[in-house]
Amino acid sequence: MRKTLLLIACTFGLTAAWAQEFQGKAEYFSKLIIKSDITLGDDSVKESLGPEFEQSIKDALKSATEKQYTLTFNKVEAVYEENQQLEKPSGAAAGMGISISIPGSGKKYLNLKKKELLEEEDIFGKEFLISEPLEQLNWKLGTETKKIGVYTCMKAELVIPVTEQERKDYADFLEREKKKPSVFKIPEPKDRVVVAWYTPEIPVSFGPKNYWGLPGLILELQEEELVILCQKVTLNSKENFKIKAPSTGEKVSRKKFEEIQRKKIESMQDSDGNIIFMSGN
Repeated sequence: MRKTLLLIACTFGLTAAWAQEFQGKAEYFSKLIIKSDITLGDDSVKESLGPEFEQSIKDALKSATEKQYTLTFNKVEAVYEENQQLEKPSGAAAGMGISISIPGSGKKYLNLKKKELLEEEDIFGKEFLISEPLEQLNWKLGTETKKIGVYTCMKAELVIPVTEQERKDYADFLEREKKKPSVFKIPEPKDRVVVAWYTPEIPVSFGPKNYWGLPGLILELQEEELVILCQKVTLNSKENFKIKAPSTGEKVSRKKFEEIQRKKIESMQDSDGNIIFMSGN
């Protein structure tokens, strides 16, 4: 009996040690595939803006979303962050002075043991640290497979339901439209389908952004028109990959952050719902 207990203890110790030593790094790039036209206002608005305006918006969107990221992970923790660049693209369209900033690009940290998610974000220069419980995502596993590099991947889908806040924002937009047409039309909110391609050959439950919970590393993610694709994976390198939880900014819940963000945007809007930017030049 003593020998059996000793054997179990040794086996558990080896498993725990392997979990701690197993580490990896996945390098991703993102791009936007615009399949539809930018939804502008009525004919009078389109005519006043000119045909070049829509193309300038598309160019700015592509520039703002074409980025590179690194996911550093072990069996328990992961950090997903944008790669630093010497000259970071501004997302500005040449000739039109249009600049687009995509929210949600801050550093993200996931801890499966503590069931914790931390995310660095900012609202017009003020830094926040979003803290929330790590909730299991309701993935639907499929049987379809494909190769990404040397890895065989399987397909999974996740449906993200429309929120009450999105419905309210759309209703408010329709009310403003009755008074004066907007430059941009807001489409009616619908449930979003996220498609992930994961490989069981790398047995960790992480992936780009805040997506996790699949039985393998996510190598490709399709979030509507945004595609995030892994271009390189490094496993168990002699290099000790550091996984450090973010700590910068005022600590708030996701709900509180969205409330602060909404109020800030509302404070910058005129009576027609247009956002006003003040320049010191």
